[in-house]
Amino acid sequence: MKASILAIGTELTTGQIINKNAASISEKLKACGIETLIHLTVPDDKKLILESLHYIAPQSDLVFVTGGLGPTSDDFTRDVVAEWAKLELIFDEKSWQHINTRLQSRGFQVREMQRQQCFYPKGSKILENKEGTANAFQFEHDKQTVFVLPGPPREIESVWHDYIHSYLNEKTKTLNKRITKSWDTLGVGESDIAYLVEDVLKKFPKSKQLEVGYRVHLPYVEVKITLDENQMAVFHETLLQVDHALAHVTFSRDFSDVATKVFQLIAEQDFTFYDFISNGYLHARLSPFLKNQKQWSFKQARTTDITIDFFEHEDDFLALLPFEDDQKCLLVYSLNEERGQKTIEAPMKSTLMSERRKQYFSEMALVEFIKGL
Repeated sequence: MKASILAIGTELTTGQIINKNAASISEKLKACGIETLIHLTVPDDKKLILESLHYIAPQSDLVFVTGGLGPTSDDFTRDVVAEWAKLELIFDEKSWQHINTRLQSRGFQVREMQRQQCFYPKGSKILENKEGTANAFQFEHDKQTVFVLPGPPREIESVWHDYIHSYLNEKTKTLNKRITKSWDTLGVGESDIAYLVEDVLKKFPKSKQLEVGYRVHLPYVEVKITLDENQMAVFHETLLQVDHALAHVTFSRDFSDVATKVFQLIAEQDFTFYDFISNGYLHARLSPFLKNQKQWSFKQARTTDITIDFFEHEDDFLALLPFEDDQKCLLVYSLNEERGQKTIEAPMKSTLMSERRKQYFSEMALVEFIKGL
């Protein structure tokens, strides 16, 4: 099963905002074993939207369209979609009641222009949007199932949770899904990692059937091998050999995230991070998760006279401290009265790699913290 995503909005093509919806939808589809073939982003231009639908639909079983369902004059996604599918737009009274109830309960005036949000291609299934005024809708066209969704990510999440998730689970329960195995490696360059992997694969002639990819997302080099679910037994030994070849540098598998595991460990704790080494990399790595941590503090500086003795009576913390040279650092931590410390040495020694070392230290601090507990 193949999918394509069409994002509509001039704010996307001008760079005013980032199209996070496409990434989020693709991630959800991949979890169902559905391959996303195309991400296409176009401005609020009727001709371009129509041409885009004609382009992506023949290549797709599922088409997702996001944005342009609002009440203003530049919100005409439903009109273009109906024109493309050659379907009449039908007014839905229940959607009009939805808009009235939502706006009036929040003290907003309901305007006649908002009626345009209540028209849907004939035969559509209307998907109620509990987080906004613009309901989504779903319909069949030729061989495609089309989902037309509002633009705000929170609203897409709501509609996905209430409708699309169960639909896809049912549709894919007998599907021969695409499976991706991944290895996040630390401390070795991309070409060296590729050499290790390719050296294994050349021993297995059938490995040419595998989709192999590499991605640098510092400080990691990620290896990805994608195959059909029914090929897992055939390539079991191949995957084992790749796993063995990368074991000494692998710190995360199958898209699991080290920072996520850290925050699972410290949930509900009043936790403090001390960073006197990474020059902000540790904070940048953790910042997406800090908003969900009830109580936390972060203390950082480029240089400090603080020593390990400072933490003797400190509870629930992680600290990165300087060592004798910049190729090492000291990790000290405590959680629930369990304490530990570890010297971390960076494998990259060149003076030109100082920033890479800081990234390495910040990530290895999280790795060693998890291992120590």
